[in-house]
Amino acid sequence: MSRYKKQQNPFYQGDLIFIFGVFFIISVVSIYAAGQFGQYGNTDWIQQIVFYLLGAIAITVLLYFDLEQLEKLSLYIFIIGILSLIILKISPESIAPVIKGAKSWFRIGRITIQPSEFMKVGLIMMLASVIGKANPKGVRTLRDDIHLLLKIAGVAVIPVGLILMQDAGTAGICMFIVLVMIFMSGINWKLITIIAGSGILFISLILLVIINFPDVAKSVGIQDYQIKRVTSWVSASNETQEDSNDSWQVDQAIMAIGSGGIIGNGISNLKVYVPESTTDFIFSIIGESFGFLGCAIVVIMFFFLIYRLVVLIDKIHPYNRFASFFCVGFTALIVIHTFQNIGMNIGIMPVTGIPLLFVSYGGSSTLSTLIGFGIVYNASVQLTRYRSYLFNS
Repeated sequence: MSRYKKQQNPFYQGDLIFIFGVFFIISVVSIYAAGQFGQYGNTDWIQQIVFYLLGAIAITVLLYFDLEQLEKLSLYIFIIGILSLIILKISPESIAPVIKGAKSWFRIGRITIQPSEFMKVGLIMMLASVIGKANPKGVRTLRDDIHLLLKIAGVAVIPVGLILMQDAGTAGICMFIVLVMIFMSGINWKLITIIAGSGILFISLILLVIINFPDVAKSVGIQDYQIKRVTSWVSASNETQEDSNDSWQVDQAIMAIGSGGIIGNGISNLKVYVPESTTDFIFSIIGESFGFLGCAIVVIMFFFLIYRLVVLIDKIHPYNRFASFFCVGFTALIVIHTFQNIGMNIGIMPVTGIPLLFVSYGGSSTLSTLIGFGIVYNASVQLTRYRSYLFNS
C-alpha cells in the first residue's frame, strides 16, 4: 500500500509533461530556424520561450482550482470572452487594426491580443458545463435532447457569430468543436443525422456561392481574400493570375517540405522562402529542416496527445462529466487545427490562417492552448486522486 502511494503523486503526470516538453522544443527550434529569413526579425523564438513560460505559470495556477470551481468559473470566462469580442468589433483601428483583411487583434504598443483564441477555450468550458449537467443519471427523452440542443445553440450562436464577422477560419473551427461536442453528448442519432446533414448542406451551399457567385458572397460579408483562398484551392487547374499569386504560398511550402528529403537540411541551411513561416507555415520549416523524420515526429506527437485525451475522456467521465466533455472539446480543437494546418501546408486544404497549435509562433494562440492543456492536466491530476481514493477505500 505504501509503495502504491509513493508511485501515485497526482501532480506528476509524466506523459503530459513529456508532451509539453517535446512540443516546447519543437516550437522554439522551428521558429529559430524560420528566423533566418528575417521576415519578422530573428527574436520570435525568444518570445515563444516567454509565451511557454507564461503558459507553464497558467498551468500551475490552474492546478490550485478543483474541477467544480473551474466549472463555476466557465460562465464568467464565457461572458468575458463575448464582451472582449464585442469591444474588439466597436474599437477604433488605433487599438484594433485591420490586419490581412481581418479585425481580429487588439494592439497596444508592441502587445497584440487575439480574443477569439481565448474564446475557443471559453466556449469549450461553457459547452462542457451545459452538456455535463444534462440528465447525468437519468434516461433522456427526445424532448430532453431537443432542449439540450437549444441550450447548446444558445451558447454557441453569439460567440461564433461575432468571430465569423472577424475571421471565417476561426469561426469554422468553433463550429466544428460544437458539432463534435453535440455528437459526443449522447443526443439521439436521428437528431445527429439531421444536424450533420444540415451542416454539410450549409457548408456546400456557401462554397457553391463563393465559387460561382463571388459578388453575392461579398454582399453577405465574405471578404475578398477568403474568396480567393477558396477559388485557388478548388480550381488550381483553371487559375487566374490573381489566384496563382495566392497559391504561390502553398507552392513554396510544398517545395520546402520536398527539399527536406528524409533527414532534412538542418536548421541553418534553409533555401526555400515561405511567407508566414513562423505561424501558418511552420510545418514547412519542420519539413525542410528535419525532413520526413521531423514531420513524422510532429505527427506522432499529436497522435500521442490525442490518444492521451481520448483515454482521459473515457476514464474521467464517471467521476466528472464537465472534465470529460471539456476534454472532448479540446480534442476536437487539436484535431481540426492539426488537420487543417498540415493540410494547407501540403496543398490538400485551403489556406485559412489556422496555426499549428503548440508549435506555431503566437502569444494568444500559445497561451490559450496551454490554458486548455492546463485544464486537461488538472483533470488528469483529479482522475489520479479519484482512483487513489477508490483504491484506498
